[in-house]
Amino acid sequence: MRYSAIFVDSVDKWAVVDTLSDDFVPAFYDSEQDAEKAARSEENRWTRLVAGAVVPAAAT
Repeated sequence: MRYSAIFVDSVDKWAVVDTLSDDFVPAFYDSEQDAEKAARSEENRWTRLVAGAVVPAAAT
């Protein structure tokens, strides 16, 4: 899974991290459940984006 929820001690909140770029999604969550839900949503968004960008091979 590309997106994961992690606990950030410095702010005592949960965040979603993009494991391929090490960038945080710019939002913090009070609960692990909310962060996990956001991570799944980002994962689904990314999957749809990539699927839409795939160009089928030309028929020969």
